[in-house]
Amino acid sequence: MSFSQRCKKEVLKKDPISPDGELVSIIHFVGSIRINRQGYNIKFETDSNTKARYIYNLIKTIYKYSPTFEILDRGSSRVFKVLVENNHISDRMIEKKDKGFIDNFKDIDDVSLDDIKSFLKIAFIYKGSINDPQRGYNLEVIGSSPEELVLLKESMDAFDLNAKVNYRGDYSLVYLKDSDKISDFLAIIGATKSLFELENVRAMKSIRNNINRQTNFDKANIDRTVKASLKQVDAINDLIKSGDFYKLDDDMIGIGRLRLDNPYASIEELGRLVDPPMTKAKVNYRLQKFIKMAEDL
Repeated sequence: MSFSQRCKKEVLKKDPISPDGELVSIIHFVGSIRINRQGYNIKFETDSNTKARYIYNLIKTIYKYSPTFEILDRGSSRVFKVLVENNHISDRMIEKKDKGFIDNFKDIDDVSLDDIKSFLKIAFIYKGSINDPQRGYNLEVIGSSPEELVLLKESMDAFDLNAKVNYRGDYSLVYLKDSDKISDFLAIIGATKSLFELENVRAMKSIRNNINRQTNFDKANIDRTVKASLKQVDAINDLIKSGDFYKLDDDMIGIGRLRLDNPYASIEELGRLVDPPMTKAKVNYRLQKFIKMAEDL
């Protein structure tokens, strides 16, 4: 099961954020009308037993009515249907949708936070997806119409998620790529377990990145130290060949011999080998003097 599927399954096990808000959103995304002689019924059709059961229980909770639940085999797949055959309840559900915030949306400030959360939760379940955090950070929800796209973006931005829009020919989508914003979205829809899983991955990635940065930093320091040391050794050997090395004072000769005996030691380590110990600045001054003298030869 993918991370996206686990996330959806988790929120479907939770209590509704707002039963009415979620029902309006479900009717909007997957509801359809079936005409009969007495009026019409509302039908919901999904590819998931978990989604269908959620719709069934939501209707039962709100209206104290048990809709019809059907499972149809279609070759290698199954279709799950929830059918409201009670005309009176169907009327009430359609009326709820007609008066709901989705069909009458003008300003996100006029919509309650619970209804916005409910809309985002249901939109993610039926139209959304999220990457496995091990492979990167991306959460997106498809918008079926320009109006729906605006509502999706403004609903996310009501929580400062700074959602982006991507237009892809026949359809468009709203997406998040910032891992902090994706974490916030999961918290909004109640996917706390998935949120902790994402945060654990983020923490491990951060630790690995810090280790890699430190390793690269240490390697670069070692490379610089070795390169500088070899340049100093070459300079000292040039001075020895020219005979100028032995004309220097005892401090310079002592530092020169220490460098030849310890070509890979740091300047600080060389300073500790001197008797009495010498500061890093003084050791470096003398080593740079060897290089300057060798260049002047």
